[in-house]
Order: sequence, then structure tokens, then C-alpha cells
Amino acid sequence: MDQGWAAVAGAGVGVLGAVISGLVSATALRRQSRDQLAGTHAQWRRQLRRDAYVAFLNAAHRFQAEARSVSPSLGGSQLEPVQHGAENLRSAETALLERAQVVDLEAPNQVAEAVTDLLARAKQVIADVDIWLELAGRGDSAVGAYHRRYAEDREIFSQSVDTLRDKIRQDLRHL
Repeated sequence: MDQGWAAVAGAGVGVLGAVISGLVSATALRRQSRDQLAGTHAQWRRQLRRDAYVAFLNAAHRFQAEARSVSPSLGGSQLEPVQHGAENLRSAETALLERAQVVDLEAPNQVAEAVTDLLARAKQVIADVDIWLELAGRGDSAVGAYHRRYAEDREIFSQSVDTLRDKIRQDLRHL
């Protein structure tokens, strides 16, 4: 009889050990799955942020190209090429604003602030062209001064792009 109880007790301990082992394994598997899901989510968020940055920088480069193409026309006296360039700048600014919305949602504050600064610089470049057009339309001699101001503001815009790119690189390195 003692051997029977010993066998039952041994079997009970074996079953209890198997249950405990199963629970430990299930907990470890659940933790591993949760960690893997968190890693996948973090990777997805990094990629989303990177894609937003690339799209915004592409729009900024388009704005820069449009601004460069307008500059020679400001040195002349014909309104039509400048009007056409102003339309292209506004279109490029619209693309910047659309891309900025996503960056604003995804980026940390230092990048979002650099984007805001860049958008203000773009607005100033367009304002310079608009003022030049108004002055040129009236035959005002101050158009030369606005051509110089435009060149300065265009350069500041380019510097803002460089600053933004540096902040983006810092952010992506820390992800």
C-alpha cells in the first residue's frame, strides 16, 4: 500500500511539475510575442517617420529648384517669366505644406520647429516675388532691391533646409 501511495504521489508531483513548466513556457512565449510585436511596431513607426522626412525634403528641394529658376528673371524687366515662376513657387509651397502635416505629426519638437522655420522662409521667398511683381508692374526702380532681397531670402531658405536635414539625421540616429 505504501508503494501505491508513493506511486500516486510521484505521479501527482510529475503532473504538477508539468503544469508549472507549461505555465512558465506559456508566460515566456507570451512575453516573447509581446516584445516582438513592440519591436515590429517601433520599426514601422521609424519607417513612417523616415518616409515623412524624405517626402518633405523632396518637396523642399523642389521649392529650392523653383526658386533658383525664378532668380534670373528677377534681374530683367519682363513680368511674364516671373509670374510663371511665382505660380510654380506657390505650387511647390503647397507640396511643402502638405508634407509638413505628416512631419508635424511624426517628428519630435526640434524637427517640427525646423520645419516651421523652413515654411516661414518659403513664405518670405514668395512674398519677395510678389512684391517684385507689384513694383515691376508700376515701373518702380526698387525692383533691384527686391531682387537682392530675394537672393538673400533664397539663401536663408537653403540654410534652413540644411539645418532641417541635420536635425532629421540626429533624430533618425536616436531611433
